[in-house]
Parts: sequence; C-alpha cells; structure tokens
Amino acid sequence: MSEQEFAKGSVGISETSHALLVSLVHDDEKSSEDRPFESIVEAFRFAFALGFSMGRKQKREGKHVTVAPRQFIVTDYREILKKEVTKNKQSLGGAISEYAEGGCSIISETVSKGKNILDLIS
Repeated sequence: MSEQEFAKGSVGISETSHALLVSLVHDDEKSSEDRPFESIVEAFRFAFALGFSMGRKQKREGKHVTVAPRQFIVTDYREILKKEVTKNKQSLGGAISEYAEGGCSIISETVSKGKNILDLIS
C-alpha cells in the first residue's frame, strides 16, 4: 500500500485533553507533582500508545489543538494503522488523534483515582 492511498492528515486533541497533557509535563517549580514527561509531544505519544494498546478511540469534542507536526510524524505510524485507516477511510492523523484522545481519557480516569501516570505501564 502506498502513502497516496490514504491521507496523512494532522494530529490534534481537544482543548481539555491538551490541558491534561500540559499538566503532565515536567515543571521545576512543581517538582512534587506527577509530571513524568519532558514535552507535550512526549505526553501525546504516551496517550496515543496507551489508547492504541488498549483499543480505545474517542472523537475530539469542541475546539482542538494541533500537536507539533515536525515533532510527531504521522507516517512513522503508517504500518500499524494502514489497514484501519484504509478500511475506515480515515487519515493517519485522524486515527492517531482518536487513539490519543482515548488515551487521555484513560489518563484522566487514572488521575481522578489518585494514581500515578506511570502506574499505567506496569
């Protein structure tokens, strides 16, 4: 399957999910908080991987925020998503965004239970 058979698209998440991911990025002034990521792109990758591994997709609601396209390259994920995006007639970015949104939902549930983010990988 060639790249021309499906659109690349762009990645983005809802403003709510973006705020959640920003709250997970390390901040020297908040070193006692659970902030395991060095950047928003790292947090987004984690949310995508979490959503993908748990098969949880969610549509973005409301306004959305674009994730840095130079730092998150959608074509890096074409092999694991090509059947799905072809079947669903969806762009790579759209599928990735839905998995990331699902991952954010899982992260939010974890945080609301008072658990650490990294507990999700154990």
